[in-house]
Amino acid sequence: MKNLIDAVDTLGIIGLSKNSGKTTTLNAILSIYDTLKLGITSIGLDGEDLDQVNFLPKPKIHVKRGMVVATACGCLEASLVKYQVIEKTKMMTPIGHIEIVEILTDGNMVIAGPTTNKELNHVIKIMKKHVDKVIIDGAFNRMTFANIELIDGIILAAGAAVSPIMSQTIDKTKTIVTAFNIKKSYRIEEIPEASIIIQTTFHRHEFYDKKIETLKHALSQVNDKIDLIYIKGAITPRMIHYFIEKMIMQFTLIIDDPTKLLLPEQDFMSLRKLKIELSIIHPCPLLCVTINPYSPSGDHYDEKIFKKAMEDAIDVPVFNVMDQEGFHV
Repeated sequence: MKNLIDAVDTLGIIGLSKNSGKTTTLNAILSIYDTLKLGITSIGLDGEDLDQVNFLPKPKIHVKRGMVVATACGCLEASLVKYQVIEKTKMMTPIGHIEIVEILTDGNMVIAGPTTNKELNHVIKIMKKHVDKVIIDGAFNRMTFANIELIDGIILAAGAAVSPIMSQTIDKTKTIVTAFNIKKSYRIEEIPEASIIIQTTFHRHEFYDKKIETLKHALSQVNDKIDLIYIKGAITPRMIHYFIEKMIMQFTLIIDDPTKLLLPEQDFMSLRKLKIELSIIHPCPLLCVTINPYSPSGDHYDEKIFKKAMEDAIDVPVFNVMDQEGFHV
């Protein structure tokens, strides 16, 4: 894995579910680099002492002397790790404002970073003044940070905790990998202010309300051949089903970033049948997938079968978090 992330200045790690091995992946990556100065933060609160779903002990992030961490002051006060404040920000979280600190002693700590993309962007810019590489821990079910332009690559953690049925976990992973493989849009290069744009052969229609009813009304008013549709935010199954119902087809659907297209595989198939081409304003490379064959519920997978099946299903490298030798290569 090391050769994949050496050239990445800002790395995001996202989990397919809770207990999918995201924190284990992060700790393994932190252990790779002994000489580089690393910065760590998260989007939202993650890494609680007890998992809030099943109340089992949750892995904490292991930080080392010299690392730079951006986290809420409440996390710093609860930690036994010694630190030196680099900058206090005015960004607020439910457990206090965000502080950027340099770690003075090794230890485990909870990291709760900024809660919005705009604030996270600002934190990344500050941290880059002090570190060689920034790593961002994405909170459970919060994949939206991938649209930040400063992130150079993403690692996805998938594990047995997603589903007791291995094939379902693999299918869900494959869907996300498919979304991250969508090509960059050259027809809309910056995220517009408008929530919906419909470009026809002769007209361009812009709307500033993204409700499904607005999209339906907008499409009902269009008589020309649709060339492209831009939709801000997440593309939902309801939108896809409306395209199917009204047989709206053969156009380019443009979205902000890969995380806005987290659809079931059958909806991707529907888009292909409708000959709808997908395009993304801010693509973000998915570098690899890490897998965790163990589940807190006891519904474990056979790790060799799981790894082989995942490798057969997707076109990015796969690493087992329980066998970390490959992380250092």
